Amino acid sequence: MSLRKRMMALTILLIIPFAVLTFALLFSLNRISESYDAVVENITKVNEHNLVFKENIDSVLYMMVAHSLTKYGVGPELGLENPETLIRDAEETFEEVRATTVSPEALESIKRATKLLITLHKRVNDISSTVKLTGHYDENMESLDNDIYVLTEMIQERISEYIYYESVSMEQIRRQIDEQRIHITRFTLLAAGVLIFLAFVLSTYLTRTVTKPMQRLMLAAEQIGAGNFNAKVTPAGTPEIRTLGRSFNSMATRLGELVERNRQEQIHLRDLELKLLQAQIDPHFLYNTLDNIVWLAEDDRKEDVENIAAALSTFFRTALSGGRDEIRIREEEMHIRSYLEIQQFRYRDMLSYSIDVDPDCEDCTILKMTLQPVVENAIYHGIKNKRGGGHISIQIQGFEGRVRILISDTGMGMTKEQLTQLIRRVDGNEKQDGDHTHFGLSNVAERLRLNYGESSGLVFHSVYGEGTQVEILIPRIEAVN
Repeated sequence: MSLRKRMMALTILLIIPFAVLTFALLFSLNRISESYDAVVENITKVNEHNLVFKENIDSVLYMMVAHSLTKYGVGPELGLENPETLIRDAEETFEEVRATTVSPEALESIKRATKLLITLHKRVNDISSTVKLTGHYDENMESLDNDIYVLTEMIQERISEYIYYESVSMEQIRRQIDEQRIHITRFTLLAAGVLIFLAFVLSTYLTRTVTKPMQRLMLAAEQIGAGNFNAKVTPAGTPEIRTLGRSFNSMATRLGELVERNRQEQIHLRDLELKLLQAQIDPHFLYNTLDNIVWLAEDDRKEDVENIAAALSTFFRTALSGGRDEIRIREEEMHIRSYLEIQQFRYRDMLSYSIDVDPDCEDCTILKMTLQPVVENAIYHGIKNKRGGGHISIQIQGFEGRVRILISDTGMGMTKEQLTQLIRRVDGNEKQDGDHTHFGLSNVAERLRLNYGESSGLVFHSVYGEGTQVEILIPRIEAVN
């Protein structure tokens, strides 16, 4: 065969399979990416209602009953949104996500939420129809407590279940993307190996004018196989060899683009995982705090209202922190102090606390919302279950070039079996129960490992009937400004 025919045959053998396989891989990645985007979009849409739906519905229904207004009167009289509009918006959102939800568990959760919305709609109409009738005030207030608040709580639980199951689907999609990346890498290495082998065989049989260009092509192929996708060859020699050189350069560019694109997607995936883990650590005590503020305002206890409102404002201002993931330890101290002030106001004599921070550590950085889930767990699973309440102690000090945080409580503590189960869940070796007990602790541990490595995490010490201590070790990193 002539050189031209040999090179044409070689080009066909290389380019066509490569193009077909590349197209197939890109098509598969595109489909997976679309599925991933759909899950993210669904979670984003539903999460908007997860954050405000219960609060808005409970608030507007309470104002309806308190001011004897129908659902059509809350807008003109109080400037509030019609509860029927809020429910309809939620129904429309749930119908939109149902069309693109793949997970059976998530689909079942959103269906249940839709049914609960229908029931809620009926209860709102019942209250609206009787709110102006004499003698129905107590009945409507009882309906708020026994029907409306229960329904909105159940709807929010279904929404949380939906977000959880969709997040599981997202992780499955991420694993599929990782598998595709492995396939692309294997194909790249195989293609480079084929090119190297063919270049060596042809250099043996072709003339000197052909051998030198082929040797240059072989060296460039070796660099591509080693991961240097910027390697190029200068087309030289016969027209056939020049064509091969140009094709090789095009292939190297495309491979480099694919690897870089895959690397950027992995970085983006990791960032999304961290954001979702942080978003799942949610201040569940918000609604109780708002209820306390309402009750205090009704009792004309202005000073207490100002104190608890200021603490709540500090808590959420620090939690948001301008979108930053890392804050100073002094800011984290303000955040946990405001949280404990609110909880102490709620539990009064049952809860006391102390916070001791080494001044040398105040300007070190820490992942935002590291302490709150641990303290929340100490309150709800330790002190709350112990008669007479208890004390929470937080100590932050330098330790062997790192920062050590000790969170101790004098609560109920845990048995050895409970402690072992908790450690397995936090380490990711055991799935959470349906009620997501200690879910915040698992998120904190995972975020610490992702940001600081496997050496960081939560270490538990507990004695049943005496209390629990949690130790956190993080790198000592001074804030830049």
